[in-house]
Amino acid sequence: MAQDPTHDSRWPPSEASERQHRFAALIRAERTAILTSYANSLEALRSPVITEPRARDQVMTYASEIISYLAESAQGHQVRVDDRHELLPWMASTVQAENQLSVADLLRASTALFDVTVSSLASHVKDDPELLPCFTAVIVTLNESISSRIREATLAYTSYLLERVDQAQIDERRRIARDLHDRLGEGMSVALRQLELHELTSGKDPLIPSPRAAMAKEAIAEGMRRLRAVTSDLRQDSVRNLEKALIQYIDSAAGEGTVPADVRLRVSGDETWASPAVIGEAFLILREAIRNALRHAAPRLVLIGVAVAPHELYAWVEDDGRGFVLGSHAASVPADNGLTSMRERVALLGGRLTIVSVPGRGTLVELLVPLPGASR
Repeated sequence: MAQDPTHDSRWPPSEASERQHRFAALIRAERTAILTSYANSLEALRSPVITEPRARDQVMTYASEIISYLAESAQGHQVRVDDRHELLPWMASTVQAENQLSVADLLRASTALFDVTVSSLASHVKDDPELLPCFTAVIVTLNESISSRIREATLAYTSYLLERVDQAQIDERRRIARDLHDRLGEGMSVALRQLELHELTSGKDPLIPSPRAAMAKEAIAEGMRRLRAVTSDLRQDSVRNLEKALIQYIDSAAGEGTVPADVRLRVSGDETWASPAVIGEAFLILREAIRNALRHAAPRLVLIGVAVAPHELYAWVEDDGRGFVLGSHAASVPADNGLTSMRERVALLGGRLTIVSVPGRGTLVELLVPLPGASR
């Protein structure tokens, strides 16, 4: 069992206890002086923490609670982790987000509190050396308390920034989707209507369609279908859970195949090992592979697997459909199978995409993405 740092074996327990009570009383007596010095220090630093009224109230409340905590600790009381001062909202509250306070701002404010507290208490210890063990223990406690709050602040602020980046990406994708729909989609729709109108007014027999006009109409219609798919993807919110996103897509794509297919999904591992960016891109890659299998391969069975480990994300989509010859430009190979897009997404993740397909025997798509844990 660790020895109480405020206890000195050279002194009887009663004298050690008396020193603890005396030092705790000293801390309480210095509260106002410490808080005043702290506020002055923040103003001298021109800290943004002190310039906004709500942030100032929070930071001064935080400092006051820290001093109370030190007094209780100096007196030998065991303070519970769930006490109010351990749950102070200053570091992780909305004040930090609303006022754009960075972790650097909070770190400087915490350092200032440490400095003024140590300076104030040290002056009294100099006049009463017997209080040195108590002073040492309190400074250790102060350092640990502030350090824990800095860790909490860093985590809270990082989470806040990630949320802002994620929301910015969502907003930008939706803006692009609106522009595509309004500027490109409407134009393609008008072109298709004009082509149909031309056929009706050209004087030719409408029962004998022009092959070129039919090809043009089909090209425009296919472009509109692809545009709808792109805008739908852009409007989709960020993927939070890969397994749930895949299940939802599989349910929605059940009728895409020319024949009913038995689609089976298995996911293992902890998805939190992968970053949100990896999860999102992995979903888009797997979704494209599943879509290809259902739409073009006419499979009876599609197996989908995802295995997440600390060092890698491995996933696969395997079907027993018609397959195709890789690199072939034959008519049997769909032009919109998205392989180029899939490979580009994998390259951005620093991963590897492997495709094995044999005509008449199905296709296997494998995805391997290294994760940060691989370097540990």
